[in-house]
Amino acid sequence: MMTVKELLQLPITKDFSVAAGSQALNNRVQRVEILDFEFAPGIEQVRDTVFNPGSLVLSSLLFASQAPERLIDMMKKLIELKVSALAYKPVIFKELPDNVLTFANEQGFPILRFGGDEFFEDIIMEVMSHIKKKDHSLFLERMMQRSIEEELSESDIQAFLQKINQPFGKYVCAANIQMNGTASIERMPSLSRLAPLLEPGMAAPFKNSLFILFTGNHKQLAFEKKVKEQLALCSLPIDSLTIGYSQVHSTHTSLHLSIREAYYARIMAKIGRSPVCHYEQLASDQLLIELYRKDAPFANNYVHTYLGRLLEGKADRDLLDTAVTFVLKKGNVKETAAIQHCHPNTIRYRMMKIRQLIEPLSSELIFYEHLSAAVKLYLLQQAMEEAPAVLESAQK
Repeated sequence: MMTVKELLQLPITKDFSVAAGSQALNNRVQRVEILDFEFAPGIEQVRDTVFNPGSLVLSSLLFASQAPERLIDMMKKLIELKVSALAYKPVIFKELPDNVLTFANEQGFPILRFGGDEFFEDIIMEVMSHIKKKDHSLFLERMMQRSIEEELSESDIQAFLQKINQPFGKYVCAANIQMNGTASIERMPSLSRLAPLLEPGMAAPFKNSLFILFTGNHKQLAFEKKVKEQLALCSLPIDSLTIGYSQVHSTHTSLHLSIREAYYARIMAKIGRSPVCHYEQLASDQLLIELYRKDAPFANNYVHTYLGRLLEGKADRDLLDTAVTFVLKKGNVKETAAIQHCHPNTIRYRMMKIRQLIEPLSSELIFYEHLSAAVKLYLLQQAMEEAPAVLESAQK
């Protein structure tokens, strides 16, 4: 499915113009149909609905060549049938009558004007091809979402494998790749350029990242090496990306786990400002990920209860930033001081103050253990909500 606005961005429609209904360009287009003589007098309709909802209707408007007043009746019927837009070829009417354009604007119905000598058949083929690709991409993205959020059954996985109709071996592992900074998925290398990597396997978009699934019949898959080789061929250095790698799983029972692990490994790499993270190396952080995934409200409540004094508006912002950096640097005072641009004694003073504010009675070891869990859950929440300001301020 695509919108009328997206339709106008295709190569075949680049010269089209919007004659009316510019406020309704978000109407969704599901198919393309041709209007010939359906609204000519004396024509018996062979279909009850004439046109399907969500259609882009193409026409030369020949039926109204001698009776322009028929155009309003046509418009009323198209709107009644929930057609998404009309695109007309300016051979009979160079410009549509003002009353037709006014009516379309009042009703919020898009009318597009062909730009030149485009053929109906070419428009139909290109639009439907784009819709098919977009629908497939949307299907893959939804499957990635389900794999991250749900526990899929073997039958769910089998249905997915049948739908994508690509050969998968006994084992599978995944990578979730995102470009750093504000770069979007459109700047990722095209899937065709990654083709050597994807045999056997596949790529799937997800939000502003790309999943790559690699498969084989042996559990020892040299996946990371292949990813690095292919990204190098695409002139994408590893340090321009954030990549999360899953463990190797059984394709037919745990395909969704490889997707989920790669996704959260990439999130944790982003939190730690590391270019690469392997899920299997996350150790106890895996428990925090599962806690957040299965009960985000509980995890968030724990964070705001434990770190409440640091998160309050009254608290010194330096204390929160110090706590975050201290945890990310695994308690290393000198490294924390370097990041915070201050003397190590300043960090020791701030950590003492933080301890007095949130957990004054525990030992230093227990305090760090609790602080580490709370901070990591807090950063996980921020990363999942795509609000990384705290990371940037704490790690500069």
